[in-house]
Amino acid sequence: MRSAEGDFRRELTLAAADLRMLRARHGDPTLKEIAARAPQGQRLSESGISSVLRGHGLPSRDYYLTLVRVLLAYDTRKVASHQHPDLPVWRDRWQRLSLLRHAQRSSGPAFVSGEHHAGLSEQVVLAALRRGQHVQLPPTAVDLSGVWAIAFSPDGLLLATGHGAKTVQLWDTVEQRRAGHALFGHTDRVLSVAFSPDGRLLATGSEDGTARLWDVDSRTLITEPLDSAGYVDTVLFAPDGQSLYLKGRTIRRWDITEPRQPRKAEKHFANNLTSAPVLSADGLLITGHAGGVAQIWESQEQTRIGGSLRGHASDVTALALAPRGDVLATGSDDVQLWDVRTRQMIHEPLECSGDMVTEMAFSLDGRILVAVSGDRVSSDPEEPDFSFNIWETTTWTELPSPHIGHSGHVTASAFSPDSRLFATGGIDGHLRIRTPPTATLG
Repeated sequence: MRSAEGDFRRELTLAAADLRMLRARHGDPTLKEIAARAPQGQRLSESGISSVLRGHGLPSRDYYLTLVRVLLAYDTRKVASHQHPDLPVWRDRWQRLSLLRHAQRSSGPAFVSGEHHAGLSEQVVLAALRRGQHVQLPPTAVDLSGVWAIAFSPDGLLLATGHGAKTVQLWDTVEQRRAGHALFGHTDRVLSVAFSPDGRLLATGSEDGTARLWDVDSRTLITEPLDSAGYVDTVLFAPDGQSLYLKGRTIRRWDITEPRQPRKAEKHFANNLTSAPVLSADGLLITGHAGGVAQIWESQEQTRIGGSLRGHASDVTALALAPRGDVLATGSDDVQLWDVRTRQMIHEPLECSGDMVTEMAFSLDGRILVAVSGDRVSSDPEEPDFSFNIWETTTWTELPSPHIGHSGHVTASAFSPDSRLFATGGIDGHLRIRTPPTATLG
């Protein structure tokens, strides 16, 4: 019988050989040349590239796919786009390797996509996914004193949640169970969580007015609390992992080039903030404000780019940025779509089931946009008062929406890195993971 470790090592070696062939086929660049071609906001090191090409380890999904994008188009003097037709094959390959690595670590069987490896129940689920059907899993947990924040790790194998009981919990995504003990340190409700791009750090923000940095492997705090002006309801890592943005009454940037010795950087004096900001790969910070206004900023220089985006009659309550950074969705009593470069609206407003949008996200493959919206006043506290709206982003056609699965307010949501899982948390204390209707396996 083959071991999980043997399966992972064998697949890793084969993938590395194919990457070396890809490198040779597109100009055979040196490690230094590959590193220099990395797109803005992404960093490839010569040692890291060497490790991947020799099959010595599996990096984060973003790192792996950035390397693939560089190799796919090196001889054209460009970097392959996120829509390159060969990229889904490599994305699926990374996912398979990640699952095999997880099986090796847990000494359990890997759940892999080939039907000849799967039992009948797995085949039924896989067939439903291939048809693009929604699959709703039972609640991962129901006793969490409210789920106020959710984030997937870069490889998707861990899920972090913030709770009203002043705690943070990590979850094993595949096994649907707690991954170690809860993290204690905050003195009030935890409102925000985020993994660093390399997956080694976890940032958390709280109503206690601080953010904290944790080492993911050891589950320990690595520095003193980072203070903020008011409660911290958003934590955002910069794409290079060297800055951390905290939103309270204002937005503060911390330099975490040395994570154990973070340094306060500039404070962003944006007024009347009414939603969590978003940060693009090329350094744009986008903020939502009272009066239906969104602003685009150069993040480190704090300079506003162009005029305000004005379209909503009410406050902007949610923002979402497409993975390529070209389309911005702003949420209020509807969803409006903007071209980031021209700052012009690109589509008629998208209507939502509930009165006000509270959570919104693009899938990381850019194919769908999900908005969670709810009624301003619930008629029955025992009945769900929030709903999903889902659109595919090519034509902005609305897709069938699954039942929300929560009683009361939905307070957190996140897509997995492979775009195939969508997690939600609510004041009912439930953590739920589901597949969106369009998340097919190819």
